[in-house]
Amino acid sequence: MKNQIHPAKPAPRPSVILVDDEQPILDGMRRALMLDGGEWDITLFDDPHEVLNTPLALSCSVIVTDLRMPGLNGLELLERLRARGVTAEMIILTGTGDLVSAMDAINKIRVFRYYAKPCPPARLIEGITEAIRHREGSAAPADVADLLPFGILGLDSDRRITFMNKEGARMIAAGDVIVADAAGRCRAATPQQTATLYRIVDEVAGGGDAAVCGLDGTADGSKYAVVAERQTSGRPGLAFLFLINLSQHRSPPAAVLKQLFNLSKSEARLAEMLASGLDLKDAAEAIGITVLTARTYLKTIFEKTGANRQADLVRILISAVPPVRTDAH
Repeated sequence: MKNQIHPAKPAPRPSVILVDDEQPILDGMRRALMLDGGEWDITLFDDPHEVLNTPLALSCSVIVTDLRMPGLNGLELLERLRARGVTAEMIILTGTGDLVSAMDAINKIRVFRYYAKPCPPARLIEGITEAIRHREGSAAPADVADLLPFGILGLDSDRRITFMNKEGARMIAAGDVIVADAAGRCRAATPQQTATLYRIVDEVAGGGDAAVCGLDGTADGSKYAVVAERQTSGRPGLAFLFLINLSQHRSPPAAVLKQLFNLSKSEARLAEMLASGLDLKDAAEAIGITVLTARTYLKTIFEKTGANRQADLVRILISAVPPVRTDAH
C-alpha cells in the first residue's frame, strides 16, 4: 500500500520515498515531515516490493528505508534499486543491533546517511535536506570520498556517526581503532582513547581550530593519526574525523622531511613526531626539548611548509609521499 501526500502548490519540488513495513512508523514520519513545512513531495510505502515496481524510484531525490523488513530488507531493496539504475540519495534507518549490516550497506552501495532508530524527526529532516543539497551539487560527491586512502567519519553534536566513506566504514566494521556503539556514537577502542578523541571533537565542534590526536589499533598495534575538522556547513556541533593508518600512509622520516621542506634537523624531528599524531607537549618530550622551544620550532615549520595550523601540517606531511595500500578493496 502507498499513500501519496500531494504538494500544496503545483511547483516542481524534490520527491522523497519513505519505506517501512510498520504503518504506524510511516504515519509518524509523515506527520513530522508535514510539520516541517512540506518542502518535498513525499510518497510512503509499507511494502518494499512496491518500491521496485514504481517509476517514481527512478526520478525521486531521496529514498529513506528501514533496514529490517520481512521478505525484502532495506539493504536488499537498495541493492536492487541501484542495479536498476536508481541514482537517488539513500538513507537507512537501523535498529541498534543492525549496525554491522549498515556498515555493509555503506561499503556496497552509495548510502548517504544512516541513523539508529528511534531517529528524532529533526535529525531525519536534516538528513533529507542535506541529501537533496548533495544531489543538487552543493557538496562533493560521496564516491569521491570513497577514493581517498583514509577513513572519513561525520559526527553530529551527540557524536553519532552521520557519514562514512568506504574506508571509514571498513574501520568501523573491523572495530580495531574506532567503533560505533549501540546508539551509533563513535568511540575509540579504549575508554582512555575515547576521552582523547572526544576532547578534539569537542574542541572543533565548539568553534575551535582543527585538532589532531593519535590512536592505537588493538589488533596489530597499528598507529593512527586522527584529524578533527569542523564541518563547513555553518551548523554548530558537527565535525569530520579523518583517520589515517600510519602503517599504510606514512609520513616521510625526519631525514626526508628535512630535505623536502628545508627544515633543520631538530625541526624535522619535531615534524615527524607531530605527523605521528602526538600533540606538541608529547612531541617535545619525545625529542627532548621544552614545549617553549617546540613552539618556536613549530612557527618556523609553519613558515617553511605553508601550514597555518597543526592539523594542516599533519596533512601536508602525510601527503608528502604516496600512500601504501595493503588491502585490495
